Amino acid sequence: MMSFRHIWVFIALLFLLCACKKEKNPGLYKPKFVVEGWIEAGDFPYVTLTHNLPFFATMDSAQLAEIVIRYAKVTVSDGFETEVLTAMVDKRYFPYFVYRGTSLRGKVGGKYSLKIEYAGNTLTSETEIPNPVSLDSIWFAEKPKNTRQLNVRIVDAPNEKNYYRLSTKLESEANFTPTLLANQDDSFFNGKTLVLQVNRGMVNNLTTKHDPYFNAGDDVIVKLSSIPASGYEFWSSLQDEILNGSNPLISSAKALKTNIKGPGLGVWCGYHSTYYRVLAK
Repeated sequence: MMSFRHIWVFIALLFLLCACKKEKNPGLYKPKFVVEGWIEAGDFPYVTLTHNLPFFATMDSAQLAEIVIRYAKVTVSDGFETEVLTAMVDKRYFPYFVYRGTSLRGKVGGKYSLKIEYAGNTLTSETEIPNPVSLDSIWFAEKPKNTRQLNVRIVDAPNEKNYYRLSTKLESEANFTPTLLANQDDSFFNGKTLVLQVNRGMVNNLTTKHDPYFNAGDDVIVKLSSIPASGYEFWSSLQDEILNGSNPLISSAKALKTNIKGPGLGVWCGYHSTYYRVLAK
């Protein structure tokens, strides 16, 4: 499963929406929505839905709990089957509330439409689940203080367009974290071999302490996902905002290449993921 699940992404999107209002008229607040939806091959669809805050709102746990939208009608269809997702609390994600399917499952090559209805607002999007991709090899390089850097090799298929997204987690951890520079487009290595030195991503940006390496002996699970172009464009634009040091308080939400139509932003994305379990040695 794939989710923002990381406070740094959630807060960045939240304030990007607020910042736009500040530039135009700080006294004018209009609600907009932050959407993350995903459907994995072989799994059910999931959607998280929140709304933005007024620019000068206090940011605390009570306020964050209030921005979660719990009573929307969220519908997913593959063109043959249509399902209204069930709202539920799920502590694996942030915020801790999701809309989840229970019958419709993702399939390779399937196309899926999303429709969200809430308080007179409608948001829509479309995605698909692309063909699977795989890693050719995985290895670790020694680093100081008994740490190890992850390395991967991808041999790209020459006759198809591919977009890659890479995440990792320890076997003992619940959720995957996207690596730094997690998103790759084969425009520059179509049909060729790509070798990546992989740095671990930050779980959140509320701390400056971050080690990009694994410890020797760590039990690591590597997740390589194939994603469609619209998913790649969103994740890459968000990645650029963060890596370029953009201040979400003054940045523009227009820089994010959302595929959500309606009064909001975010992503609705299909994934086909392959998992690898390796020992850091």
